[in-house]
Amino acid sequence: MTVVNHLTLEQLQHRIKQEKDPIAQLRFLAVYHAQRGLGAQEIAQLTTRTPRWVHATLQRYNQQGPQALSDRRHTNPGRRPKLRPEESAQVLQALQSPPPDGGLWTGEKLRQWVALRLGKRLSLNPIYRLLHTSGYRLKVPRPVHRKGDPAAQEAYKKTSAKGLRRRGRREGRFGSLPMTSTG
Repeated sequence: MTVVNHLTLEQLQHRIKQEKDPIAQLRFLAVYHAQRGLGAQEIAQLTTRTPRWVHATLQRYNQQGPQALSDRRHTNPGRRPKLRPEESAQVLQALQSPPPDGGLWTGEKLRQWVALRLGKRLSLNPIYRLLHTSGYRLKVPRPVHRKGDPAAQEAYKKTSAKGLRRRGRREGRFGSLPMTSTG
């Protein structure tokens, strides 16, 4: 294995000690051992990586220098969003009016609207992510028991509220406790 002499052994040792990022530190360690003359299998055992990883690290170092050993995952912007910003604005604008079939907007109705109006087939996940990041929350009615009697429930609300009263600070669950002096 050949290693381009971008840094001396002393400079590599210094970079290993000074590096705060553990990924970059491990890569500098691999280059250090390769420059000392160790083979890929030995370096792989020392770094608990594979020989393929060692070869890839050395190739990056040889072609691009020490700056290629930094961890670049943090600068990766990630995958492009499924909807462009102007399309997202159109979807949010559509939410201001009722859906075409009436009722409330659902994820499925919004997904169908996007397919029809914007020509994009999306799963529900990007739809829900857009709604969540825009501050929308589920609007679901409270569940109603199928055997529930609305009249009896209203009567219970009216009579039970009279029995409840806010208790004072010194009044506990069992009523007032007599004050005693701890004299």
